[in-house]
Amino acid sequence: MQIGSVCLNTEVDREGFLELLGTLDLKPPVIVKPNWGTSNCFSEAEILDWVLEAVSGDALVVESYGWARCEEALRNEGLGSKKRGDLRRSDEWFLRYSGVDEILERHGVEFMNVTEENWRHRTADPEEVKGLVEARYEPVAMEEMYGFIPERLLEMRGADFLSLAKVKMWLPPFRASFTVKNFFGMIPGPGRLRYHGKKNSRIDQSIADIYKIYESLFDVKGVVEAIFSASVAESLRKVNVHEDPCFASASKQPLELDAVVAALLGLDPHELGYLEHASGVFGEWDDEAVAQARESGIKIL
Repeated sequence: MQIGSVCLNTEVDREGFLELLGTLDLKPPVIVKPNWGTSNCFSEAEILDWVLEAVSGDALVVESYGWARCEEALRNEGLGSKKRGDLRRSDEWFLRYSGVDEILERHGVEFMNVTEENWRHRTADPEEVKGLVEARYEPVAMEEMYGFIPERLLEMRGADFLSLAKVKMWLPPFRASFTVKNFFGMIPGPGRLRYHGKKNSRIDQSIADIYKIYESLFDVKGVVEAIFSASVAESLRKVNVHEDPCFASASKQPLELDAVVAALLGLDPHELGYLEHASGVFGEWDDEAVAQARESGIKIL
């Protein structure tokens, strides 16, 4: 089914997902940013397997450290340790626990942790990044963001960058997390409270700015999926995971993709602050597509 620029499938299996990915015309080398924010609901190994199968060539999987990607979160015991050694051990545990390590090995694909690249000072010249971004857009609010880009990624400038997002309904200020919000994880962290700002006053700008940087450097394409799982947060400590929604969607226009999926979930994309902020930078999505999504009767959760 097509809604605006968005292709979607509500009974998706492997073949259906590969068909959706085919609409993106992914050309190697492809950078893949999954959603591994937590160990409770994340882009599964099987989904990554299908993505790498579709790429059928050079790829690089990227993600940053997160305190919730740990055994403690899986046992509902809170967040993990903030210490570097503990974060590294949690990441090793997650790759084994999720089965992602086997998928990466099978496809001969490397995982690069952007937090490590920043800790080890393997980052691109921020002035070069600044020049590339500001040749197209207004400056970002916090110029330090120009210094977050790993050297290796800048060397791949112009490549396809796939934001592989999971359907996650969250608490304010986010409310929902899709492809544009997925780029917040490219801020190396693991602590990102500075980019939230006091009472989340800075969060919409921060998400739009980190997206702006990567959109300036790469051909960004998006997937929002809930094939095996999706999550709905009731509180910081209680997140309900919905199994097998069998939904997936894809578009070469990530902002419109997010707006359409938001509408399918009963949300007004204009009321998602980071999407509304991003639309002021990259242009509005097609409101007719959003209206069609609302009227489609499709239910994800």
